[in-house]
Amino acid sequence: MLKIKEIKPKIGFIGSERQSILDDLNFAIKNKLDYYEIQGSGEKIDLELEIIEKAKKITKKNNISLSLHAFHLPISSLTPEISEPALKTAKEEIVLANKIGAKQITIHSGHKDKPENETAVAKNFEIFVKNFKELVKFGKKYRVRVGLENSTKNRAMCIEPRDFLNALNNIKGLKIALDVGHANTIGINPIDYFKQFKDFIINIHIHDNDGSSDQHALIGEGNIDFKGLVRECKNSGYYGPFILEIFPYENVLKSREIFLNIWNQI
Repeated sequence: MLKIKEIKPKIGFIGSERQSILDDLNFAIKNKLDYYEIQGSGEKIDLELEIIEKAKKITKKNNISLSLHAFHLPISSLTPEISEPALKTAKEEIVLANKIGAKQITIHSGHKDKPENETAVAKNFEIFVKNFKELVKFGKKYRVRVGLENSTKNRAMCIEPRDFLNALNNIKGLKIALDVGHANTIGINPIDYFKQFKDFIINIHIHDNDGSSDQHALIGEGNIDFKGLVRECKNSGYYGPFILEIFPYENVLKSREIFLNIWNQI
């Protein structure tokens, strides 16, 4: 009887800050990580051409796949003087992703200006759809897929599954970057999230919490059912990327070991 070879999951991590990209890549090489997501939190930082070229060579030589996490941008703002520069920055992030060799970008939805005002929220959504349609089209030009990440904050445009259904129904070609920790903080089982959107998911951010806040804890330190999640991923044929959004480096390695142990048990 032929033995079916087990497909290994593609596991990576996200850096703590963009300027540490070369250190992060050295860590990825040393520890044989498959993916590296370039961080984009805080203020926008432009990478020098020399850094971009070095990173591109390193990833190609060591077979490391890249994704880029865009900065948190007010891309759905009702104020054009705010949303238009945000859209421009998001496009610049897509260009950077293309230059450095990243095939996908993770981006948040922006925020509602007045969550209590239905008319304002509807207008926010209209701007969100318009700008993300443009981003998906722009990304296609540069061969970069746009993955919308679920947020935790109640002012964000896309938090719950119904928000993503609305987005996907209105924005052709949009993909999803599922953050299991974020889902857990709003009381939604990440497994249910995965089941509903598995055909659109291109990236899963892995970290744990107890549901009270976005703690970015080690797997097992919170209450997320990672065994159930892994089972669902394997049954659905999703093998990654799984991006460990855990800090510092030593915790990335600890969580990878825990994740692989779960994977191999299922």
